[in-house]
Amino acid sequence: MNSVNGAIVMNVQIQIDRLFKLLSDKNRLRIINLLLYKELCVCEIEDIIQTTQTNISHHLAKLTMAGILHQRKQGQWVYYKIDEDFIDRNTLLINYLKNAFGLDELFKNDIEKITNAITHESVVNKRCK
Repeated sequence: MNSVNGAIVMNVQIQIDRLFKLLSDKNRLRIINLLLYKELCVCEIEDIIQTTQTNISHHLAKLTMAGILHQRKQGQWVYYKIDEDFIDRNTLLINYLKNAFGLDELFKNDIEKITNAITHESVVNKRCK
């Protein structure tokens, strides 16, 4: 293996290490779970996860900088979703996460909360519109 290939392997390894470090946080996994379901604004995520906006924003910034999330601004609100390129490059990982989230009560409850919020036009939906 020549040095160019070695450099490529090293860069891939750094990306893998960084990806799994990002995924090692339960709140970031909860955010990914929600955003695999639908695009959400910060306040919606904050209400479902029940933590501070500062904490959520910190996690969203890390996931966005890593290329896992895509953000768009609409008025005063910032909306997040899983980046399409990330999904395309990591199909096996995304499928694994979806299956694992579906087996865990915490993640299932988070999706139930967002589903109920959509169905009942809750305060969450009104606050972010």
